[in-house]
Amino acid sequence: MSRLFAILVGLILLLVAVAVAVPMLVPMETYKAQIAAAVKEQTGRDLRIDGDIGLSLFPNIAVSIGDVGFSNASWGKEREMASMQEMRAALKLMPLFRGAIEIDSFVLVDPVIHLEVRRDGTPNWQFETARAAAAPATTGSEGGGIGVSEVSLGEISIRNGRASYVNAQTGANYAAEKVNVNLALPGLDQPFVADGSLVWNGDKIDVDLKADRPRAFTEGGETPVALTLSAPKIRATYAGTLKALDGVAFAGDVDLNVSSVRALAAWAGSPMPDGEGFGALALSGKASGGGDTYRFSDAKIGFDGMNATGNLTVNTGGARPNVRGALAVDRIDVNTYLADGGKGAGGGGSGGAGDSEWSNAPIDLSGLKAIDADFDFSTQEILFQQIKIGESALKLKVANGLLNANLSRLNLYQGAGSGTLTVNGASATPQIAANFKLAGLAAEPFLTDAADFKRLQGKTAIDIAVTAAGRSQRDMVSALNGNGSVKFTDGKIKGINLAQLTRSVFSAATSGWQSGGTQDTDFSEMGGSFTITNGVLKNDDLRLLSPLIRVTGAGTVNMPPKTLNYRVEPKLAASLEGQGGQADVKGIEVPILVTGPWSNPRFAPDLASMIQNRENIESTIKSIKEDKGKGLIDSLMGKPPAQQAPAEGASGDEAPAEPATRPRPEDALKQLFGR
Repeated sequence: MSRLFAILVGLILLLVAVAVAVPMLVPMETYKAQIAAAVKEQTGRDLRIDGDIGLSLFPNIAVSIGDVGFSNASWGKEREMASMQEMRAALKLMPLFRGAIEIDSFVLVDPVIHLEVRRDGTPNWQFETARAAAAPATTGSEGGGIGVSEVSLGEISIRNGRASYVNAQTGANYAAEKVNVNLALPGLDQPFVADGSLVWNGDKIDVDLKADRPRAFTEGGETPVALTLSAPKIRATYAGTLKALDGVAFAGDVDLNVSSVRALAAWAGSPMPDGEGFGALALSGKASGGGDTYRFSDAKIGFDGMNATGNLTVNTGGARPNVRGALAVDRIDVNTYLADGGKGAGGGGSGGAGDSEWSNAPIDLSGLKAIDADFDFSTQEILFQQIKIGESALKLKVANGLLNANLSRLNLYQGAGSGTLTVNGASATPQIAANFKLAGLAAEPFLTDAADFKRLQGKTAIDIAVTAAGRSQRDMVSALNGNGSVKFTDGKIKGINLAQLTRSVFSAATSGWQSGGTQDTDFSEMGGSFTITNGVLKNDDLRLLSPLIRVTGAGTVNMPPKTLNYRVEPKLAASLEGQGGQADVKGIEVPILVTGPWSNPRFAPDLASMIQNRENIESTIKSIKEDKGKGLIDSLMGKPPAQQAPAEGASGDEAPAEPATRPRPEDALKQLFGR
């Protein structure tokens, strides 16, 4: 028995010796030509092996090949499709006897891979030989083959690799350098781990991946996955599941941080059109998707300084990303996407040193072509240039560079309203259309922010529909067209006393808003309708109702040069009725021509028109005589009611006694006309 055992041991040692010695005795150089010929027959490409070939059979089946190159397609830009300085592979021998495959190591040193797609769509990895139909795939139960359940990987690594991808059909061009990857798969029932890094467009990307149940993934099930991707322009983490089903599907928690979306897009090889905005992006929430569609629920989004919560769906299968969702946003700052950041020159008219010029800075709305969107928004604030809109609800659609915003609810400047806004960034010349109905607005802050006009107070109602097109703010104003109406109630014209202005213009023509003095003119109602044609606003029905004064007017406001050409008819009426009073009461009409720049207009009397209205003057003088002229005279003299002292011995409830010397109406008229 011991003799038989010794013989068996001797045979085993002999086999081991043969396994070790045979590779040393077989000249590997003789097989280079045969290997190259076999590759040529199968692929139609040339294989070069300029380095040594090493082979061993014990204790592992190991192969090493040095300085290898595989030729590219005849039309390829690079001479070789793939090359490497060295490849080393080792397969454990003993597990083969029990039907298991255990790869001890697989190492590629300095591999270089060039992938190309021709303009007609042909890839360079499609070989030009007569391609025979592939043999039907066999399952693990057919032919007694070894199933994937018996595969494990040891050291799998790529060291200092390079890879490139060029697609002449789509224009895509990507290149990765310094690719260093390590993989480990002890078994399909143990975690798969991958970590490594590469340099893409000058930035290093670090990747860490762990899949807990590889077997489930290979069998169409799902496995828990943790992934971290870190680069200077992006950091993303994912913790969830991964499933192979008609591609790859996932569901889990995502955390994404991008310092600049615009810089990230350029770095990734898909630069966005020039423009403002698209800066920092932070996104977290539950994500799921597969193929070209990705969904985010319970999402928290920070984008260009704006913060939102809600649900989001992104589809990347079209010509540009398509984003849909419902979001609650703290603020929407439209100025972020305007070329001048919303700081373009506004209107003048504040009584300052002069009117600021309309901006010639280019308006670039091409950023709207970078994405399609369909959103329902609720927001606490909307900023557009200097205009501030409060809590609002809007539906926003962006398609092919055309933005449509339906603002179903607007709260602004203590008022409310609704409207629609269309912004066309697809055409060569930007276009804007707006249609708004607003009521209850506080006039002074609204007009200050909208047009830098600070001389009106009161409640405002506006109905306006306008369109404009142009490459700059100046061009937009020059092409403004539309119509509307405006009404102010229970307010005042600040810094202008119409009675004093009327007296001063008859003394001599004056210039500047200071011509009206420093007092205000209260009114119960003021407004009218207008049309706008190529930046020129025309109004024919201006009306102001105030005690003792009625004002009508007509004229034009030329917005491009910011000039006025207006005829105002203040009527000094013997009536204390304001709002609700008659607009056509008889009185002394004092027509005034208002011309010149907004900030410094010229006021001059229209004497020719006044002479033609003698009947109203005579009628008003008659009414002054009837009520002794007290109310009108005090108004004309600029004397406020508080200065009218009660008669001596009279109580505060009694009417003041007439002055000892009664002013004559003709004296009042003389003072009115500066005589």
